[in-house]
Formats: sequence, C-alpha cells, structure tokens
Amino acid sequence: MPDLELATEIEHSTSEASAKRGADGDPSIVTEWIKGALIGTGSAGAVYLGMDGSTGLLMAVKQFERPADSAADQERKKSIVDTVEREIELAKNLRHKNILQYLSSLREAEHLNIFVEYVPGGSIAALLQNYGAFHEALTKTFVRQILEGLDYLHEHDIVHSNLKCTKILVDNKGGVKISTFGISKIGEDGTLSGDQAPGSVFWMAPEVVKRSGHTQKASNIWSLGCAIVEMLTAEHPWPTLTPMQAIFKIGSSNASPDIPSGISSEAQDFLRRAFELDPQARPSAKELPQHAWLCRKIIGGAGPKVK
Repeated sequence: MPDLELATEIEHSTSEASAKRGADGDPSIVTEWIKGALIGTGSAGAVYLGMDGSTGLLMAVKQFERPADSAADQERKKSIVDTVEREIELAKNLRHKNILQYLSSLREAEHLNIFVEYVPGGSIAALLQNYGAFHEALTKTFVRQILEGLDYLHEHDIVHSNLKCTKILVDNKGGVKISTFGISKIGEDGTLSGDQAPGSVFWMAPEVVKRSGHTQKASNIWSLGCAIVEMLTAEHPWPTLTPMQAIFKIGSSNASPDIPSGISSEAQDFLRRAFELDPQARPSAKELPQHAWLCRKIIGGAGPKVK
C-alpha cells in the first residue's frame, strides 16, 4: 500500500514498557510508537505498519494477543507467545542481509509487539498474486539470496519450520529477507529447542510429516524446492489435494511434488536434488549455489507449467 494511503490511516499508541533494540543490542526505552495500517494477518497475530515516535523509523509490527485469565483459548495463546519469545531470543542475535532484522520487542498488558525492519515489497507470495508466475531468471535471483540466508541460519544451527513464499520478503530493490517467525535452534542432540510451531503441509518434507514436525537442515532444502515450484507456477505444490490428502501423500508414499514443465534441464535437476527422499542425500544450502542452474545465465523464457 502506498505511503500516501497509509498516512490517512495512522493512529497513535503509547506505552511505558522497555525493549532491547536488536540492531546493536543496546537497551532502548520505547516511549511512543505510531500504529499505522494493517498490512497482514495470520492465525497467530496481525502485522501493522509502525513508526518509531522518536526517530521516525518505519517498522513492521507483529502483534500477538497475550493470554488472559478469562480467555477460553488461554493455553493456545500462551503456547504462541512462548514460541515467539524463544524466536526473539534467537532473532535478536542474527545479522545478515537476507534475514529479516529484528529491532525490538514490547510487552503490553494485552499484546506482545515485535518490531522488525519494514520491507516495502511484501512477500514473494504477494508478488506472485500481483504479477503471476516468475520466469527462471527472476526465480534464480531470489533463490540465490534465499540460500545465502538459509546457509547463515544453518551455520548457527537454526532451522526454519515454515519456509514458504509468504515467509520470504522482497524489498524495493529486489533484496530477499527471510522472516524469522518460525525459526528454531538445533540442540547438541539434534533436537529442537522448545515446542516447534507446525509448518504448512504443502511445503513439508516427508521426514517432517513422518516425525510429527521434526525439521532438520535438509528439510529446509525440500521446502525451498516447494517454494521454487510456487514461484515458477504461482501455485503451491500438490495443488489438487486437500491438506489431509497432502499429509497422507507426503508421509506414506515415495512421491515428490511435480516438477514444472517448460523449464531448463538444469532447473529440473536442481529440483530433483532438492526433492531427494533421503534427507542425507540432499545438497546443503552451502553446496546448492554451485549447482549449474544457479551458475547459468537465463534471459527471459516462457512461463513453466505443471504437468
């Protein structure tokens, strides 16, 4: 939404809570922030455009309802807030050009507010909705950056439990930012810290479905392959299946998502490698940038179709 439209929707909100600003780790007191237009909603919360009342910095503000004693869904809200609190502890120490930058958090009586950098282009999913399926050249531009971000996360033993195009943002210069909502730390024993938030089934790797949400680094590569299918076709994988049918298909068969037709042989090979059923056989986020598909220049090209 253009800034001129946003300006008419701004309302003021003040609070006396403190926060730690993630940009440099120094403590900062949030004395006033300006709440703007609603720019996104999800099952766990809403996202607003916000402005720092002291500096004028535009931010995205994800707002979660905190549990109340009288709330019928108190346990659900508490679980969401607890998960977000763990994600904050990880996100505030991350610094990478392809990872959405955490700025600060603010706890109020009824809400937990998370301030992150504002990315004006929105998500790749929104771009697909507005512009249709991408050609290979653009898809490759985004995939290279996604892999850089994933490699950074994996180097820090962090995985993303819900990687898909709605979780990948694009700035006004084509720069990619992976959202940190959905990240988890891998412990020394290979398990994830805390309860992992469930991902979206159409992007889930088989081992995630079979082990009830146990994501590993290789699972992110499968999900990246699904996101590539999404970019090339403007549809999620398994588009003819219901979520329950998809769970059964992914978890009980040796099937992988259809590879779009009309794309280069290198792109097809890249996807086949991402969709290896054995997680140990999938290339890593560090290895995949060397794949022939990402090293070969493609100009234009017809839009792909799923067989």
